[in-house]
Amino acid sequence: MGSTKYLKGECQTCGGHLEFPAEVAGLTADCPHCGKQTDLLLATPKEEPVVSSRAVVWLVITAIILVLGAGGLWYAWQKAQKWAAQKQTARASQSTNETAAPVTGSNVAAAPGAPGGFVTSDVKLEKTPGSSLIYAVGNVKNALDKQRFGVRVELELLDAAGKKLGTAKDYQQVLEPKAEWQFKALVVDKSAASARLLSVKEEQ
Repeated sequence: MGSTKYLKGECQTCGGHLEFPAEVAGLTADCPHCGKQTDLLLATPKEEPVVSSRAVVWLVITAIILVLGAGGLWYAWQKAQKWAAQKQTARASQSTNETAAPVTGSNVAAAPGAPGGFVTSDVKLEKTPGSSLIYAVGNVKNALDKQRFGVRVELELLDAAGKKLGTAKDYQQVLEPKAEWQFKALVVDKSAASARLLSVKEEQ
């Protein structure tokens, strides 16, 4: 005598689980849960998700990696832009300094007898483009037919009322015969309105 095969289904009214012999499949019976009649049918298999949970996890990880990669690229691009802007500013400053017309000719004031063998020019204050740095700028010419070593200029800084604020200095290691040196002495006091040359000396 063969064993009876049982099938599993669910009530079409309350959804309760049913178990019935295979030979009565398709017939109608009272539901033991809600008491209402229901067809004895196999339970509809649950639909499997189209995308597995593992695939979802990998998709999330991939998305995170892409977002982080995009953030890294954006940060690198910002750094590159900032670096390029700094280089451009530096080049513009260098170009301005190189193309500044030397103070020569009629505005060069030669001291009587060119003391110490140096001819000096007027001094003016210049602000570096793109920064708050201020320099006292002027020219020193070696009037002799020999090299000068360790040439040092000392400048006096004045405010708008002509009051002395302090000094500024610059240094040139070697000044060739008949050559001009355009000095640039850093002005620390921002209230300085003008500057004048105090001395030009060669280290002995």
